[in-house]
Amino acid sequence: MPTIKDIAREAGVSHGTVSNVINGRGNVSVEKIRLVWQAAEKLGYKVNGKAQSLRQGGRDRAIAVLLPGIEDQQYAAMYEVFQSEFVQRGYTVQLYSTRSMETTETAMLADALTARVSAVISSSCLPDAVAHYRKEAADIPIVFLQRSGPAYEDVMYAGFDPAGAGREIARYIHGRGAKRIGIFTEPPASPDAGLFLQGFQSVYAKNDPTVTALDCPNHQVELRAFEFFDPDTAYDYLVCTDRQREAALRSACAYASHHPLPPMITVASRTALTDPSALVYELDHKRLAHKIVKLLLNRLEGKAPLPPALSLSNNGFRLPAAAPALTEQCLRMLTVASPSTTALSHLLPYLEKSTGIHLEMTVLPSLRDVYDVVQTPAHSRYDMIRIDVAWMDELAERIFCPLDQLPFDWDGLLAQTIPELGENYTLSRGVRYCVPYDPSTQLMFYRRDLFTDPTYKRMYYEMVRKELDVPKTFAEYNQIASFFTRSHNPSSPVQFGSTVAVGNVSVSPSEFMPRLYEEGGSLLDRQGRITIDTPEALRALRNYQETYTYSDRTVYDFWKNALEGFADGSAAMTVVFINYASHILNLKMSSIAGKLGYAPVPGGRPLLGGGVVGITRDCAYPKTAYAFLSWLYSDLVAPVFTMLGGLSPCRSAYSNRDINEIYPWLSTARKSFPSAERRGNSVYYSNFSELQLENILASQIQKAVLRVCPAEEALRQAQENCAAYFRCDPLNSSL
Repeated sequence: MPTIKDIAREAGVSHGTVSNVINGRGNVSVEKIRLVWQAAEKLGYKVNGKAQSLRQGGRDRAIAVLLPGIEDQQYAAMYEVFQSEFVQRGYTVQLYSTRSMETTETAMLADALTARVSAVISSSCLPDAVAHYRKEAADIPIVFLQRSGPAYEDVMYAGFDPAGAGREIARYIHGRGAKRIGIFTEPPASPDAGLFLQGFQSVYAKNDPTVTALDCPNHQVELRAFEFFDPDTAYDYLVCTDRQREAALRSACAYASHHPLPPMITVASRTALTDPSALVYELDHKRLAHKIVKLLLNRLEGKAPLPPALSLSNNGFRLPAAAPALTEQCLRMLTVASPSTTALSHLLPYLEKSTGIHLEMTVLPSLRDVYDVVQTPAHSRYDMIRIDVAWMDELAERIFCPLDQLPFDWDGLLAQTIPELGENYTLSRGVRYCVPYDPSTQLMFYRRDLFTDPTYKRMYYEMVRKELDVPKTFAEYNQIASFFTRSHNPSSPVQFGSTVAVGNVSVSPSEFMPRLYEEGGSLLDRQGRITIDTPEALRALRNYQETYTYSDRTVYDFWKNALEGFADGSAAMTVVFINYASHILNLKMSSIAGKLGYAPVPGGRPLLGGGVVGITRDCAYPKTAYAFLSWLYSDLVAPVFTMLGGLSPCRSAYSNRDINEIYPWLSTARKSFPSAERRGNSVYYSNFSELQLENILASQIQKAVLRVCPAEEALRQAQENCAAYFRCDPLNSSL
């Protein structure tokens, strides 16, 4: 294999330069970076990761993970997180499948330690696991996947509350009068299995004749499952502590029993999508794995001590929302075509099966179409209407019934939403009219692979004498967009620096407003008067004009169209509302999966967006409408709604690890809600309309961006058009 010296000779550079390039450090020019990698490729050189890690401290940057296997859902879920998150930090993950066999585990631990791993994570079957591991691996951190154990330095126990799980499952069964129960667990010598049985036996005595308990190691599960059954044995419930045991009991019952399979309760990993007819007691193993990674990295890289225990609360049963007895079963809803509407349409069969509610949706192509219907008597035909959050002050009082006049538990319903939403999606003029439907805010999305590439980082530095980093301001955004626009920089790896949407009443002001807020401007002054023609607005509009020059200069009608230019890999950045961001990954032509970065909007002043839903004053069936909203907010439905591309306001969607893996920007978006702004309302004008203001603003912004007229003229004309359209309210003329 060629050496660094060979590469240096071939590239015509020093040994130090080659070392810096290969290790990603040092002040090396773009030209020399290219020469080094071209020489390395020509000579067939491959970076020796193990040799690098040994030079960096004597241990391989590897994590050993010893599991019974990854056939079981909980171990597969945790291993997936370990693999993904450790690799992102430059570690490898070595999986050892022990099959819960002591001799196998002992041998595999020895192999891992011979490989000089940096840490060990284990779900051990050894009776003296902690003492054995600590004896064999005296100087590295160890994590055991169990609730608790004896205290040792640099050893952490990570798990849930198995006794609580056993107790809650037993109470559920006891409350339904079960007379014969089967329980299938790991051997009681396993710490968590023993605690689970203790919890169960706090409800059913240890020797209760109604309970048949069977335990075995994982490699015996399929065989031992048959011992539950003889042809005439019938159970009211079967309880399993994992999916592997559940599958074995299902098969054994089919072969060995005359009776149908009884209801089963399984302790399983929390997922976004679950069978609503199944009884599952959930534990969020992915969240546990994520926290283990964080604490281990703090220990390995930050020298922070490993805590002795990491205990997470059980998620428990995910039950559907209770459906009240209803005599009215049909609802009519007016809404707009969107990812959330598509997601809800997929769930309507389950709505009808689980609650008896039949929901008829009238789906209009644009927000403007919804607004137009609301202005006519036709809106009285609907029981619920989804409107844009920015229209609440204009429309809510006229079309929606105040929630306080409907005798339902609105406080309990809204307690299920993320607190960062505040009252922006419920209150209008101090009265609660709506609930959040698909609340949204803006984020910046960018190609992480481009921003972290050493060649482009160096190239950017040579061009502008600044580090290539995620832009914090729109001025920085445009500078980076220029760098990634091939017509401005022929060496750019992509054709355009940004995508821009300018062809719709909703999108143009939404691109302009965060720039205006960053400049310290606003559309309304303190008295509520429209103030468009200002120095701040001019700077914001000129910035928007510049961004457009770094795009493909297509007049897109909506966010989805603009996103296609980003999803196909032809642009480096975009700013978009998150309720449309699912298109980035879900579009069939998306080529940037795995390359996506996301950050707050430059300037840190995004717009609030998305929609709210209210119960109309003409609704004949408010009890049914409330039942529908309770169903939509339930822990069973909200994560699925979001997984399908909708955007639930509920905590259960934002805290679900499966959802965050599909749409990883949700945690960043959640932090952006408190700093986001609505465009505002004015009582200064008797006919103030947010949509009409948007119409006027969008028309003039589009002219300026397309260079039909100068920016100064566009703002002046927008101000004049507003003055002509909006009438001053005499009651407020003295303001």
